[in-house]
Amino acid sequence: MTLSRRALLALPGLALLPRRTRADTAFPGAGLLLVALSDLHSAQERAPALLAALDAALAANRGVPALIAVNGDVFERGNVLALRSEGAADWALLAALRARAPVVLNLGNHETALLDDPAAVVARARALDLLVVSNIGDPRSGAPYAPASVSLNLGGRRVVVVGIATDAAATYRAPVRPLVSLPEPAGWAAANLRGLLAGAETAIVLSHAGVAADRAILPLLPEGSLLLGGHEHLTFTHAPGTTRYLHVGSWTRFMGLIPFGPSPAPHVVAIEPGGVEDAAQARLVAEITAAHSQPADREVLFHLPAPLPLPIAARAACAAIAAATGSAAGLLGHTGFGTGLPGGPVTRFAYDAFLRFDGALAQAEASAAALAGMAPRLNQDEAVPIASRIGDFAYAAPWPLPGPARLAANGWVRLNAAHFLGEGAPAFASVPGLMLKSVVAEALARR
Repeated sequence: MTLSRRALLALPGLALLPRRTRADTAFPGAGLLLVALSDLHSAQERAPALLAALDAALAANRGVPALIAVNGDVFERGNVLALRSEGAADWALLAALRARAPVVLNLGNHETALLDDPAAVVARARALDLLVVSNIGDPRSGAPYAPASVSLNLGGRRVVVVGIATDAAATYRAPVRPLVSLPEPAGWAAANLRGLLAGAETAIVLSHAGVAADRAILPLLPEGSLLLGGHEHLTFTHAPGTTRYLHVGSWTRFMGLIPFGPSPAPHVVAIEPGGVEDAAQARLVAEITAAHSQPADREVLFHLPAPLPLPIAARAACAAIAAATGSAAGLLGHTGFGTGLPGGPVTRFAYDAFLRFDGALAQAEASAAALAGMAPRLNQDEAVPIASRIGDFAYAAPWPLPGPARLAANGWVRLNAAHFLGEGAPAFASVPGLMLKSVVAEALARR
């Protein structure tokens, strides 16, 4: 029996953690190498290591045409160095990427983190010779900010790249919302992808719309296509038939390498600072840090005996708000976290890169049935069937819980409880006097 691609999409166990590889892995016989990046969020401390890893990948595959896809959210307003320097390190990174290969940038909801007008972002990106794609419209003119697709000739093949944005208006900064027209992603894809991808020998779709939209987009793609997901800071691969679907995480922690040829499996390279780095980018980051860092940014909030990777640190934060509120478990949305925590002294700057947003805490009483219903939706940072993925999930700790229990959460989980916890989500009420960042910092100081 031959399964349809829709049937394959529904099979369990197909959404897996991507296979890890060295940056200098060669892909013999590849006709094109796509370098995939997404949700960089001004993680300038990793940019020098990213460029060094990219150089190693390009050197190992010398002679293979390369294309770099940046799937949205280059910038992060919560990074005070990026804000004060007007994204100098981020723009320099984009220029350095372009110096190595053609770059296609799909507009995400954080492209206007530092500039309010998407038109200004597009103009500056084009000045760096980046190819910008997007389906975001400008209501002032009725025209799109950039073409929805771009066609390139790479290695004698016609490569078409399409960009799709999220329509979740609340994830765009308030000053930007009146300046963007946001089509519903799956409906837009159904109406436009066939025409945009017609005649493509290699079809690549950059979706900054999230897993729910991507599930509807995948069956629309021709066999052999690549769908690069983003927006929800996930890391997984999925392969219905010969079509590949990949998320490469966030905060410049990973770089995807996708060869088009006889060995098509996507790979990811872990990016860590402190090893081999691009010297020019490292100097620039040091200069920006020296020029724009203030004493409050360098204040040491607490010390840790060893580094805490993001999954462990996030669960520690959940446990902290549970303890502070006398709850059985704490729930925190996973895109509220950036990266893990370093060992040794943790500065305010490093802490803000870990826990991106502050806010009041809330509590709810959850029945045993409600706990059972929400359980499959929580802690989706491991291999999860694509049909079960909700996209932006909530970390929960301690977890699991027996019987009815009191839960603590932050404001994002409270406002989006139906998404994070399902239809049986309990009603949360505010807890006066407790703020997320201070509660978590105090708990981590006691580790």
